[in-house]
Amino acid sequence: MAEKLDSVQLALFERLIDVGKLLERRADRATRDHTGIKYSQYEVLIRLRNAGGELRMTELANKLVSTPSGLTYQVGQLEKAGLAERVLARDDERGVLARITDAGRALLVEVSQTQNDMIVDAVIEPLDPGDVEALHRVLGQLQLHLRGEATGGLLPDQVRAAGA
Repeated sequence: MAEKLDSVQLALFERLIDVGKLLERRADRATRDHTGIKYSQYEVLIRLRNAGGELRMTELANKLVSTPSGLTYQVGQLEKAGLAERVLARDDERGVLARITDAGRALLVEVSQTQNDMIVDAVIEPLDPGDVEALHRVLGQLQLHLRGEATGGLLPDQVRAAGA
């Protein structure tokens, strides 16, 4: 059995949860205002782009920490908007892939400055550059521990190297 948390450890957990919710709310507002889609749908497009354009629905749900039914709904909404599509996997007729469309890629380019500005305002400006680097490293360690892999949070050169 783990030792009882001290007050700082408990406060750290509560702050992480709070900051995550606040950032998601701010990201959703900025995305909706500029594109009309939810941040959760924007995130689907980002994950597809970062994966080279398509992913199995089950793998995408894992990366997004989403339920299969929740992801099916989000991809369905993106399909209606012409931003993504579902196709059968070539090697497994039971497998379904989500694929970003050209319109989806164009939307990501269109909204990139809005997202950039929101991120700078919400996360970068309040911190010193050293704190940004340290926070990136520490949150990466937590993500690896909790998820078992590093995903999302790709640095721009990593996205370019992946051909996105």
